This record gives sequence, C-alpha cells and structure tokens, in this order.
Amino acid sequence: MEKEERIPGHPRPSPPPPTQNTTVFIQNGRCSYIDTDFDLVLALICSMLLVFGVVYSIFGYRCFKAIMFLTGFIFGSIVVYLICLEENLLTQLGNVAAAVGAGALFGLITMLVQYVGLFMTGFHTGLLVGVIVIVVLDFYGHMSTVWITVAVLIGCGLLFAVLTLHWQKGLTVIGTSIYGGAIMASGLDYFVDKFIMTNWIWDKVKVSPTPTEPCWFSWFVLAVWPSIIVFGAIVQFRVTGTGTYHQELVPRRKMTQQQHVGMQRIRSRELRESQKQRRYRYLYQVRTAHGDVVSQSYIQSIQRKASPSGDMYTTRSNLTETSTLNAPESANTTMSHVP
Repeated sequence: MEKEERIPGHPRPSPPPPTQNTTVFIQNGRCSYIDTDFDLVLALICSMLLVFGVVYSIFGYRCFKAIMFLTGFIFGSIVVYLICLEENLLTQLGNVAAAVGAGALFGLITMLVQYVGLFMTGFHTGLLVGVIVIVVLDFYGHMSTVWITVAVLIGCGLLFAVLTLHWQKGLTVIGTSIYGGAIMASGLDYFVDKFIMTNWIWDKVKVSPTPTEPCWFSWFVLAVWPSIIVFGAIVQFRVTGTGTYHQELVPRRKMTQQQHVGMQRIRSRELRESQKQRRYRYLYQVRTAHGDVVSQSYIQSIQRKASPSGDMYTTRSNLTETSTLNAPESANTTMSHVP
C-alpha cells in the first residue's frame, strides 16, 4: 500500500462530508421497516385512544353525557399535568394524580352543566380546525412567529365554541367526528411510526424546525383523520344520532308517547271539572234571571210534581231542563204566584 505523502507545514486534509445520497440512504433505511419495540404503558394508552376514537366518531351524539365527561376530563388532565410539569413541584406520580383528579372534576362539570360541555366541545373542534389551517398555511409559507399560530388556535376555538352553542346538535356531531378522528390517528401513529407524524404537526404549531421528516407510510396515518371525520359524521347523522336530542334523557318518540298519555289524563280531568262548573253556572244564571231567586230544593219539588215517576232522565238533568224551559216565563212568575 502506498504511503500518503504529506507536505511539511500543511495539516492533514479532513475527510469529505457525507453526501446527499448518504442522508437519503439513512432516511430510507428508517422508512423501510416498522419498529415494533413498543413501550407497555404507551401501548395501553394508545389502545385506549383508539377505543375512545371509535366511541367519539360513531356514538358521539348518542352517548352525549359520556362524551361531555371525556372531553372535560381530557382537557382538564392535560392542562393540569403540563402546569405541574412546568412548575416541577411534585414527583411524576404526584403530577399524574393531580392531573387525574383535576380532569375528573372538570369532566363532572362539563357533564352536569350542559352549556359548559357544549362550549368545551366546540372549543376543541376549533383547536383542531386551527391545527389543520396552520399545517395548510405552512405549505405556502413558513410562519415567522409563534403568536400567529396562537391567534389562529384561540380564534378558531372561540368561533366554533360560540357556533356550537347556537347549532348544538349539528356541530356536536361534526365536532365529535373531528375529535374522534384526531385521537384515533394519534394512537395509530405510535404503533406505525412512534409519533413521528404527531411530532411533525406539533413542530408546525410551535413554528420550530422539524428534526425528523415523516416516512411515506406516516401520510397514510394522517389520511385516517379526514376519513374518520367523513365516516363518523355520516353514521351519526343517518344512524346513531337520529331520534335523539341531547336535552332529553330518552329518545323523543318514547317521551312524546309518555307526554301524550299524561296530557290526555290532564285534559280529561279538566274537561270534567269545566263541565261541572258550566252546569252550575248556567243553573245559577237561570235561577237569578229577572231578580227571582228560587232555591234548588224548591225547583226539584216542582219537577217531581210536573214529571211522571218513570221518567228516564235523572234528577240533575231534569233540573237543568226545567230551568231552561221555564226561563222565559220567569219574568211573569213571582214567589207569590207559585202554588
């Protein structure tokens, strides 16, 4: 082997930098297989996300109370956990316990107070729509500051929260479909590419450079999101959400039948009372016509004398009929003329 000749006084030349082909080879090497070395805790959490995504996207409006609780629980637990992690006041187990407790409390509030739950559902929908807008805008031009993304997220969140309070059923169905598709895509991303696509989207939101580009099969994971949105919205509007309204605990058809039976009973009772009062009122008007006040017992005695013993009418109906027939003659009848 020939010995390398060196010129005295000159340093050894540095090796050439890796070419672009070397980088492409490393990228293609990572994307040529799927890593199956999963963490047990993360795998269980992502499996739960897949189950929650199915419930959200297909049975979101049918299970209205449960969805409101899960929405509040996820939002409250994530916010409290991030705050505890930033302040570094508790241990890891303490942070998890505080996040779960706060999430459960906020979930109960969103479940029991209907307008709070609808507001949070719309706010989550707006946040996810804002993420879509940020990713789309990043393809046309890189954002210079993170405050633009913050303004887009908060603006979309408040807009959809107010709209959900106005169009409650329609936007709740669409919002649960969007939310369910997002958590399903996130859970599936861990099993396919270890959150590479999720981190790529989060880097776009933070306006920070992306250290690792997603592989080609990660884009199929991202395509799951709009597919679940369309599928979930169609299923809820056509199948699971029909005949149900969130302000009623049971389907509207069953509640209408129960209300119909109750209203029929109330109306029949009121009708009987009204007929009884009308009968006595008319009898009183006849008795007091032209200033003559004749006692009921006296009119009954007259009726017994005037009517045969085998008459088919009852005493009360004869009383009313006699009073009606004798009303025109009451002007010429006084107490002294009655035998």
